[in-house]
Amino acid sequence: MTDTGAPRPQGRVSYRLVSLLLSGALLVAGVAILYEKIDWRELTAVWTRLDPTLVALAVAIYWLVYPINTFRFHRVILWAIAGAHEGAPSLKFLFRLTCSAGFLALAAPIGLASDAAKVAALRLFGDLSITDSARCALFDRVVGVQWIAIIGLATLPLQWIASVEPKIIVIQLLIFAGLIAGVALILILPQVLGLIRHHFIDRLARVFRGYRAVLLPQRSAIQLVIGLLNLLCGWGTLYLLFRAAGLNINFWTVGGFTPLLQLVNSLPFLYMGWGGRELAMAATLGAASNLTVSQTLAVSAAFGAVLIMTSAVNGIFLIGDWRSGLAESGVARRPN
Repeated sequence: MTDTGAPRPQGRVSYRLVSLLLSGALLVAGVAILYEKIDWRELTAVWTRLDPTLVALAVAIYWLVYPINTFRFHRVILWAIAGAHEGAPSLKFLFRLTCSAGFLALAAPIGLASDAAKVAALRLFGDLSITDSARCALFDRVVGVQWIAIIGLATLPLQWIASVEPKIIVIQLLIFAGLIAGVALILILPQVLGLIRHHFIDRLARVFRGYRAVLLPQRSAIQLVIGLLNLLCGWGTLYLLFRAAGLNINFWTVGGFTPLLQLVNSLPFLYMGWGGRELAMAATLGAASNLTVSQTLAVSAAFGAVLIMTSAVNGIFLIGDWRSGLAESGVARRPN
């Protein structure tokens, strides 16, 4: 019996190592590729002239994604557990959980750390089974990515009208279309896994089961509104940072590339988007706006700093008695 649990810590350590190595490799690769093109004096000059008032406003606007995503998470939980309102945590509890998970994404540079924290908290302090908890966290992430991809696809014709380089548009098309295909895969995955007769596979299939319920028209309309609000937060934040740096950039061009940059920021194998975001911004927004690489990287780093500041502020939500949230929810324990 003692041997059965031994491999688990090793597996977790390996996952952390792979996640950190991959994130670090992308960061190093980005620096190595762009090093020869960077004017460090120009980069420093952009940072030193950042308007602190506009940066503070950018932080405040970006922080709004947490209450917005809390509402989405709450709706996804209700849909994923077949509308059993008596089994759903309260909005207050989920707001605290969402903010705390954001802080953990900063404190623990490990892919999917925030999602793992949500699953654990829903199980330990909420009233969902481990299967329901994992399903809700998974569906919430998939819903977010799904609407980033859909909104991103909608921006591509606008980029074409704005004479963005066709190669950049095609790359985005492949990325967003691939994500939509991944969502379609989730719809059929439970049936595919159901063909395999194994206890673990059966439990895994149950985690993926039920995503069709999230796609009903009225629910999709709610998700679309939430996706657009998230887009506006990211769009406004990025535009304010360019203005804070004293760089003239087209407002609509920033919005056209915001879905791609939001996607990069949310990649689970990157530490808050670092490395990938810099490469993406230099190849898309910077190139389309005729900015130098140094200027683009300076704003990208400022965007990363905004993510860090908003996540750090959320550390306050870790304080207090988590089980009080369970009492406030007033719900009964659901079986595994």
